[in-house]
Amino acid sequence: MTSSTNTDHSTDNVGSFSRKLSRIWHQPLIPITLGILLVIVIVFVLYPVFKVMIESVKVDGRFSAGNYERFLASPYFRHTLYNTLVISILSTIGAVLLGLVFAFGITRTEMPGRKFFMLVSILPLITPPFFTAFAFILLLGRQGLFNQVLHSLFGVRWIIYGWHGVTLAQVLTLFPIAFLTLAAALGSIDPRMEEAAEDLGGNFWYVTRRITLPLLTPAFFSSAILVFMFNLSAFGIPAILGSSNLFWEDASMLAPETIIQILGVFDWGMGTTLAVVMLVPSFLLFIYRDWYVRKRSYITVGGMPTSFESRPTPNVVKWIIFAICALTAFLILSVYIVIFLGAFTKAWGVNYSFTTRHIEVMLKVGTDSIRNSLILSMAGALIAASMGVLLAYILTRWNFPGKRFFGFATMLPYALPGVVMGLGFAAGFNTGLIVLTGTWLIILINFAIRRMPYGTESAKSALAQVDVTLEEAAADMGANWPTILWRITLPLLRPAFVAVLTFSFIKAMTDITAVIFLVSPHWRLMSVDIYNYIMAGRVGVAAAMASVMVIVVVLVLAVIWRVSGLGYRMFKL
Repeated sequence: MTSSTNTDHSTDNVGSFSRKLSRIWHQPLIPITLGILLVIVIVFVLYPVFKVMIESVKVDGRFSAGNYERFLASPYFRHTLYNTLVISILSTIGAVLLGLVFAFGITRTEMPGRKFFMLVSILPLITPPFFTAFAFILLLGRQGLFNQVLHSLFGVRWIIYGWHGVTLAQVLTLFPIAFLTLAAALGSIDPRMEEAAEDLGGNFWYVTRRITLPLLTPAFFSSAILVFMFNLSAFGIPAILGSSNLFWEDASMLAPETIIQILGVFDWGMGTTLAVVMLVPSFLLFIYRDWYVRKRSYITVGGMPTSFESRPTPNVVKWIIFAICALTAFLILSVYIVIFLGAFTKAWGVNYSFTTRHIEVMLKVGTDSIRNSLILSMAGALIAASMGVLLAYILTRWNFPGKRFFGFATMLPYALPGVVMGLGFAAGFNTGLIVLTGTWLIILINFAIRRMPYGTESAKSALAQVDVTLEEAAADMGANWPTILWRITLPLLRPAFVAVLTFSFIKAMTDITAVIFLVSPHWRLMSVDIYNYIMAGRVGVAAAMASVMVIVVVLVLAVIWRVSGLGYRMFKL
C-alpha cells in the first residue's frame, strides 16, 4: 500500500511539473530542441537500419527475396547460424554461472582476496574482446607459451582454435556483465528472509536453493539476455579464434561472416542479409528483456536497512569458490601479461629475446590512429553522455505527442548489433544528401549514437530519485527549462554523467564491429589497426599497440575513478 501511494504521489508530482512547464512550452527553444533530437534519431538511428533492410532485399537493383533464398538454401550459411546460436548459448550459460560464482563469493562469503577479485573481474570490460583472443593465441596457440610448457612436461598441446576457444574467450570477456548485475541483486535481498529460514532450521544449502537463488531470478534473466545479445553480435573473438573447424567445416559465425561478405567477397546483398538475420533475435530479445524487467517484481526490501553480516558459508563452498575465482583471475592477468611481453619479444614462439623494435614500428606507423582514437572516443563519449542526459530529462519531465515511440527509437542502438549500425552508416551516408563516408565525422557520430542509450537509461534511473519539487520551485520563480536543467537537475545527475562518460569512452576506444566499415586510410583507429596486425601475422606490433591502448584506458579510468569516487558503479549497463 505504501509503495502504491508513493508511486501515485510521484506520478502526480511529475504531472504537476509538466503542467507548470506547459506555460513555457511556447518558448521557441523547447520545440527546437525536440525537433533537433527527433531529426537525429530519424537520420542516425532509424534511417541506417532501414538502409540495411532495404539492401538485403535488393538483387541487381531490383527488390527480391533472392538473398534470403540463397541464405536458406546454403548449408554453409545455415550452419553459420547454427554455430552462432550454439556458441552464444554455451557462452551465455558459462558467463552467467561464472558471474554468479564471483558475485556470491564477493558479497556473501569471507573468502580472502575479495577486493582483488572484484578489481580483476572488471578488467575485461575495459579491453576489446579480440584482445583476449589475441592473448589466447600467444598462450594456447600452436606455438603458445602454455602449450610449449604442456608439451615439454606431458607431450600434449591444447590448441585454442575452434568452438571451444571461442566459447572460453567469450565467457571470460562477458562474465563481468553478469557479475555486476547479480552482485547488485544479492546486495538488495532483505537478509531477514534468509535469517528467518535459518531460524526455522534451514541449512545453508536449503536457504540458498529455496530463498536466495529464486530471488535472483530477475537478475538471472536480465543478465542472461544481455550477455546472449552480446554473444550473438560478437565479431573479434570468433574472427580470430573461430577460423578453424567449428561445428561445420570452414564455418564461421554471423558477425565475422557478415564482414567477410562485405569487405572480402564484396557481396552487399548477402552481407546485409546476414546482418538482418542477426538483428532479428537481438531485437526480439531486447523487447522481451524490457517487458520482463518492467512486468516482474521480486521486491524484498521493506523499508529497513539491508546491511548485514554474511551468513556462515561451509568451508568447502568457500574454498571451491575461491579456487574458481583464483583460476579466472590468473587467466585474466595472464592475458595482460602475455600481451605486454609480446610487445618486447622478438618473435613469439620462436625467439623470446628482448627487443624494442615492435614499439618503434608501432610509434612510427600508429601515431595517427592513437591520436584519432583518443580524440574521437572522448568526443563521442561527451556527446553520448550529454545527449543521454538531455533525452532522459525530456522523457521523464515532458509530455508531448509520440513520446513513447520517441523513447523507444532512442533506445534502438542498445538493441542493434554493432555490425548492423556500422553497415547502416556505411550504406546510408555513402551517397545522397549526406555524404560522410571516409570522414572523421561518421566515426564520431557512430560513437555517440551507439552509446547514447546508456546515458539515457542511467540518467532516467538517477532522475527517478530526484524530487521534482526542486524543479517546481525554480519554475515558480520564473526559471525557464534550460535554467532548471543547468542549475538544478544537472548537478544532481553528475554521478550518472560521469559513469556514462567513462563507459562510453572505454567502449568507443575498444570498439571494432561497427567502425571496421567506417575507417579510412586518413582516419584509422587503434582497434582496427590491432585487428589488422593480428590477421597479418604481425604479432609484436599488434601487442605493442594493444599495450598502449590498455595503458591509455586504465589511466583515464584511474583518474575518473579517483575523482568521482563511483567505483565499479561506473560500469553499470
